[in-house]
Amino acid sequence: MEIPFLQPGDTIGICATARWVTEDQLQPALDTIHHWGFKAKVMPQVFYQNGQLAGTDKQRTQGLLDCLLDPEIKAMIIARGGYGSVRVVDQIPDAVLKNNPKWLCGYSDITVLHNRWNNLGIPTIHSTMPISFPDATPLALEQLKNALSGKWQSRTWRAEGNINAPIEAPIVGGNLSVIYSQLGSATQLEAEGKILFLEDVDEMIYHLDRMLMGLKRAGVLDGIKGLLLGGFTQMKDNTQQFGFGVDNPWGPSVQEIFWQLSKDLDVPIAFDFPAGHWEKNEAFFLGKCVKLKTEVDNSLTLSMDFPSS
Repeated sequence: MEIPFLQPGDTIGICATARWVTEDQLQPALDTIHHWGFKAKVMPQVFYQNGQLAGTDKQRTQGLLDCLLDPEIKAMIIARGGYGSVRVVDQIPDAVLKNNPKWLCGYSDITVLHNRWNNLGIPTIHSTMPISFPDATPLALEQLKNALSGKWQSRTWRAEGNINAPIEAPIVGGNLSVIYSQLGSATQLEAEGKILFLEDVDEMIYHLDRMLMGLKRAGVLDGIKGLLLGGFTQMKDNTQQFGFGVDNPWGPSVQEIFWQLSKDLDVPIAFDFPAGHWEKNEAFFLGKCVKLKTEVDNSLTLSMDFPSS
């Protein structure tokens, strides 16, 4: 499915499917959006406070539906992540998504929405969110603006990995914990024939191994074309450093776990892509065909390009 890119003066809707934000927290993002030449329309439930959540499930669902059904809104950025999107994702009819194509932007907990949209053939934008605009790097914000405008710039970055021949396939994925939590559900990620992007934050290293084993045993990793790894930040191990009585580390590091997985699946892998739970969370498309290719031998400088964007 092709989604129209934004033109100057177009409106971006902001809703909250997970946690709430305050007006002060949202203002820097509104200033940035206006500086880009776009308008912003904020759903009232963004500021509702129901524990950690931005209102009840019904109110958060309505906020998302209002963004989707409003003809003035051409793209949606979810205000922040945390938890809660899974409680509303099933309330959005397929017909509403297919008949109202517009860009969905966000990451982390928003992975459940990305997976739903991408499974239906609707592309999305993995990006920083309004709560994180003040901390985002200039490039992260620029890539989001360019993605929305159809001017996304091909990314080249230094990486560790073994992608020695070009790979061209759709890219899907997001936060590993959220993808794992959808196993067996209607929004379980469909990754066969695609490049799988993964990132995560604040997890035990053995939890990482458990989640990957779960995905592997469930067949989610069958037939993938490659692995692209973003940030795995604030990862913990069973050591005294993280409050355990004795040092009893899992053993393999995060990279070693993924290296072994790529060998088991016999697929190429690349690390260090600048997306995830950090300030250099650079925007890129999910659900669109991407080309990964090696630019320089022996140092694995990779180029990411979306041929049709």
